[in-house]
Amino acid sequence: MKPIPVLLITGANNHDWKRSAPLLKGVLDRSGMFAVTLTENPSAVLEAGDLGRFSLFLLDYNGPDWSAAAQKNFLAAVSGGTGVVAVHAANNSFPEWKEYEKMIGLTWRSVSGHGQFHEFTVKRTAEPNPVTRGLSDFRIKDELYHKLVRTPGVDLKVLATAWSDPALGGTGLDEPMFTTTQYGKGRVFYHALGHVWAGDPVPGSGCSLVALENPGFQDTLLRACEWAATGDVTAPAK
Repeated sequence: MKPIPVLLITGANNHDWKRSAPLLKGVLDRSGMFAVTLTENPSAVLEAGDLGRFSLFLLDYNGPDWSAAAQKNFLAAVSGGTGVVAVHAANNSFPEWKEYEKMIGLTWRSVSGHGQFHEFTVKRTAEPNPVTRGLSDFRIKDELYHKLVRTPGVDLKVLATAWSDPALGGTGLDEPMFTTTQYGKGRVFYHALGHVWAGDPVPGSGCSLVALENPGFQDTLLRACEWAATGDVTAPAK
């Protein structure tokens, strides 16, 4: 199979993109299924056009607004069928960009938060999708986002949840971990996991890259990327 062309968009984040982006690229590269181009200057690449050569945009970005031309080209590509996978804090981005909120469908806004960094179980829901087809529940040590904001009017599908423990600062609710939306012809997947701060490991935090190196995180990332790009998943469930 010809490798799936991916544009990994990074270069700014409140998380440690200088470690997360190369790790994400490495996961995709090692699978042999993807050909990844990494950019730390999204506006320049997106302004240049020729985005039809990419089947997928992988977003590891939470930073300054892109230029108007970059935004326009990005939306046009996704609407035309380029898939999107947004990882962790990528849903924090662009609070004034309404079309981005429609695309992602579930965003971190002023009411959102998370409890302590801790180990929890990610459980698939009954919602059918190739990404979670046959997938086992798994344990991960990570940030568990809660009170994410659903974009009104968007058909959001929740593929997996995790229980937010109130004893650890959570809500006592099952919070969405994997969601999908459709933007025009583009399939969009939001992956809520993948926390790492700059400077981790902080003594006693247990953070480091433990979330990004988790097999469940990496397996679902690969499956999400294949689905968003092609509409199906060929890799066997683990």
